Amino acid sequence: MTTCKKCGAPIKWIKTKGGWEPCNILPIEYRKGSTPDFEERVVTEDGKVVQCTFDFLGDPDGVGYISHFRDCPYSDEMRR
Repeated sequence: MTTCKKCGAPIKWIKTKGGWEPCNILPIEYRKGSTPDFEERVVTEDGKVVQCTFDFLGDPDGVGYISHFRDCPYSDEMRR
């Protein structure tokens, strides 16, 4: 675990197909899907990026991590 150099939040790095992704450290349960209702994304421990929702009833399809770029107030600066 490291911290974001801009906002100081703790982050977890996960290797994806596109490279290393900084993620928030708290895992979140999700339900997979590909309709407009499933507009969120998570990164799984094995590096897959999954389109999903966090608002569901019943059992989750898995546990993943939200990209830190979604929450960091400096994300636009870091992507340049």
